[in-house]
Amino acid sequence: MQERLIRLLETIAGAATPLNATELARLTGVPRATVYRNITSLVDCGFVEITDCGSRYVLGMRFVKIALTGKSDTHVINAVSATLQSLVKDLAETAFLARFRGGRVDLIHVETPTNPAMSYVYPGLGPKPPHACSAGKVIAAFIAPELRAELLDTHPIRFTPNTVTDPQQIERDLNQVRRYGYAICDGEIEEGVASVAVPVNIDRLGAIFSIGVVGPSSRILPAVQNRILPVLTREAVPAAAAIQHCSVIEAETTNTTTLAAAVGGAPTTH
Repeated sequence: MQERLIRLLETIAGAATPLNATELARLTGVPRATVYRNITSLVDCGFVEITDCGSRYVLGMRFVKIALTGKSDTHVINAVSATLQSLVKDLAETAFLARFRGGRVDLIHVETPTNPAMSYVYPGLGPKPPHACSAGKVIAAFIAPELRAELLDTHPIRFTPNTVTDPQQIERDLNQVRRYGYAICDGEIEEGVASVAVPVNIDRLGAIFSIGVVGPSSRILPAVQNRILPVLTREAVPAAAAIQHCSVIEAETTNTTTLAAAVGGAPTTH
């Protein structure tokens, strides 16, 4: 049974448009009556959802969330490392990848310039404040609303005189980020250092990832509109596709125990 369920999920995930039961039966070689039974189980546990027309199927939010929020940093980094290297090559500044998980935003990977004649900023890895760091701001602005509540701190820390800590002003700033599609940190964590980030939007979860660049304010800020944003927005699209594709593949091949438990099979062990 597990193999049939995984085959159905693979077929739904790989389809260019939502499929109905007849099409799933033809593509998987599973009898249509069996497809209906299996799809019902997958819908009941949230791994598959029925589209608005009522007869076609897409991956469910529960499956997407397991695939993406549970995915290891290593696999995400492997999927996006070429994108970050391209950012460094094009912009000659440090590039970073951030992710939302467990109610916080972490920088999980950094690529630095290789030109020994030019200084650069290394932002460090690990947790970053969503009210002050561009990577955190853009995720807070574009993440699914049900996940945003986990992220925003009710008592934000002031790092420099430029740090905004008033909750109402933070919300206004996030509205601006949503309006313009990017976030800037200008000396809000460390004076003289600026960063720019854009969302990496994932289907139905919003921006649980972001990419950006960081460097001296004197170099970053004058280049935001003409150089940095066009490159970041261009690279965010393939980054999202790479993360989502490899996450679905991994979830299909490694979450069989969770899947079996969800549809009434063997119990999940922890």
